[in-house]
Order: sequence, then structure tokens, then C-alpha cells
Amino acid sequence: MAPSFDDGNSLFNFVVRDGNGVKGMVDSGLSTVPQAYMQPPIERIDKDRARKHGQPPIDLSKLGGPEHDEVAKQIVRAAESLGFFQVVNHGVPVDLLESLKDTAHDFFSLPAEKKAVYLADVSPTPLVKYGTSFVPQKEKALEWKDYISMQYANDAEPFNIGLKRSGMFHLNT
Repeated sequence: MAPSFDDGNSLFNFVVRDGNGVKGMVDSGLSTVPQAYMQPPIERIDKDRARKHGQPPIDLSKLGGPEHDEVAKQIVRAAESLGFFQVVNHGVPVDLLESLKDTAHDFFSLPAEKKAVYLADVSPTPLVKYGTSFVPQKEKALEWKDYISMQYANDAEPFNIGLKRSGMFHLNT
């Protein structure tokens, strides 16, 4: 039987402070989404508008050429209207993507106490942080995700990799 998440403190403690995350909540047998995760109606994506303005994948290989400004506009338009977009021709090798997915799956399958070592407030290094919403104490609605953010920098170029439980990840250079 799933624990009760009726009051905000028990939800916050279980998900954020104890490091169970959204995955832990789902694994506990949760059958309904707690109110704290529901976006205010004004901030929800309008599904009809999203369908009507279907966004094709954005070709990142064109960023280095004469279509650079148009690609940048496509990214901005998709981010502002839908809040997400798909990219193709990004240059990240498929084997690296598969390795990242496998690594994310392995990490998020760990017991909460093993992941909790990397909770944002207690991580032994500022370069690795595990959490759920980025600022759960201040957000109107919590984000339905767990993440681990790992920063790596070498002399040539800083690099930031974030893995999300949904199986998606983002690369920020």
C-alpha cells in the first residue's frame, strides 16, 4: 500500500528530503498524482494548440551554415509555444546515447539511500547533484521528474550533462 501524500510535509520529506524522488513515489504504489505536482491551469500546455502547431524535429546540422538564424528561431518558437522540441543531426553518437540511457537506468534503480548521497544539499561534490524539482521549496507545482546533474570541465570546453528519469537527457555546452 502506498504511503499517504495528503499533506505537503510528508510528500516533501519522502520525495525530496529522503531522496526517494518521483520514482520512489511511483514504486510505492501511488495510484493518483498528488496535487503538489499539478500545474496551475494557466501554465499547462494547451494540447489542441500543440497538435495544431505540430513541431517537426529541428535539424541542428544547419546551425553552422546560412540557416543558423532560422534554426535558432525554430528553437525559440518551440520552446515558447510548446515548451519542448526534438532535435536531429546533433552529432552525438548513438552508442553514447545508449550508454547514457543505460547509466541513467542503473542510477535511478538504486535504493533511495544510495542516491541520497548525491542530493543537491549534501552531495560530496558541487559537480554532481541528484534531485527532483530544482527548487521544490519555491515552485508552484513540483516537476514530475528525477534528475542527476553532472558537470565536467576540461581545459578546452566546459560540459554539463543532465540525466532525467524519463529516459531523456540534455547536453548543455
